[in-house]
Amino acid sequence: MPRGEGLDRQDHRLLALLASDGRAKLSALAEATGLSVSTVQTRVRRLEEIGAITGYRALVSPETLGCPLAAIVEIYADPSLDEEVPLAMEKISQVQSCWSVAGDATHLVLVRVGDAQELEQVINQIRSAVHTRTRTTMVLRSHFDRVVAPKV
Repeated sequence: MPRGEGLDRQDHRLLALLASDGRAKLSALAEATGLSVSTVQTRVRRLEEIGAITGYRALVSPETLGCPLAAIVEIYADPSLDEEVPLAMEKISQVQSCWSVAGDATHLVLVRVGDAQELEQVINQIRSAVHTRTRTTMVLRSHFDRVVAPKV
C-alpha cells in the first residue's frame, strides 16, 4: 500500500498503538481511540487486508536464543543477480534481514550468530551462494532498535 493512501487519522492512531503493543486488546484500542470495539475490530481487519499490518510477532532477545553476535555484511553482487541474492540469503538461517541498497554494495544483510567462528562460516556461505566478495562490519552494541510507527 503506497504511503498510507486512504487511511485516516484514526487508522494511523490504531497503527501506532499496535506497533507499540501488537497484543493490545480491542477494548484498550477502542478506549485509546474513542471508537467502539466493533469499529476498532473492523478497522484492524481492514488494515490487515490492505497490507498496512503485515503481521504480529514476539520480539525475542537474540542473546536468549544464543545469537549475541551481530554483523552487517555488504554484498557486492553482479547486477544480473539482483533477484537471486535475496533468495539465496533466505536459505541461510543466520541471515536475519536482507536489503537491496544504492551505493557500491548491491545488498546488505544482518547476520546474527553465536560466535566469531560461526560468523566466518556464514560469510563463506554468503560468498559461495552469490559468488562474490563481501565486506563485514561487526556490531559492538545496539543502542536501540526502533519499531516504525506512524506519526499521529
